[in-house]
Amino acid sequence: MVDQQIIQSRIKQRQRDHAVKEIVAKGSYSVIAGVLALVALRPVMVTHLLSRADAYSAFGLYDESKRQCDKALLLDSDNSQAWYNLARIYKTRGDLDMASGAYLRAIESDAHNIPARFELGLLYVEDDQHQQAIPHFDQVRRLRSNKTTQRLSQDFPYHRASLDMLLICYEKVRDPAKAEFTREELRVFYPHHRPSVPEGARPKS
Repeated sequence: MVDQQIIQSRIKQRQRDHAVKEIVAKGSYSVIAGVLALVALRPVMVTHLLSRADAYSAFGLYDESKRQCDKALLLDSDNSQAWYNLARIYKTRGDLDMASGAYLRAIESDAHNIPARFELGLLYVEDDQHQQAIPHFDQVRRLRSNKTTQRLSQDFPYHRASLDMLLICYEKVRDPAKAEFTREELRVFYPHHRPSVPEGARPKS
């Protein structure tokens, strides 16, 4: 009788152990499924946050825009667009050191982020650091002629503007050979264009 009770007790214990294992397994599968869902949804969430950031910026609500960018970077710390948006917010506020750092993070995350490169070059020009600006404008000039970047909005003529800025920079650093080469490139690509400084990009006298 005692042996039978022991056997029944062991059977019940095994049944309980099996039930616990099933619960744990189901819980693990749920956790894994949840993680996979978050990974799959992360790009969508980041895109949504950046869209909200753009909307807030459009209405001058820069604090709210910055919060959305910060949230996006918590999900994707290497998101070039989020860093670019932050850089523009800092620049609007007049915090040029933070803006410069954010622009650098944007191009580190995506070397083909043409607006970030161009605007970082403008920051250097505005600070009379023409030599530091040259590599960024030159990279914009090179990238803009690359077919892989043709998806970029045509609203702003980055290639032509980068040549204009390179001409200014080469003249400022007294490099007449490269300045003349840039003039010739402008004549070839834009025969009716007179080199000028894009609005908001005029260097200090």
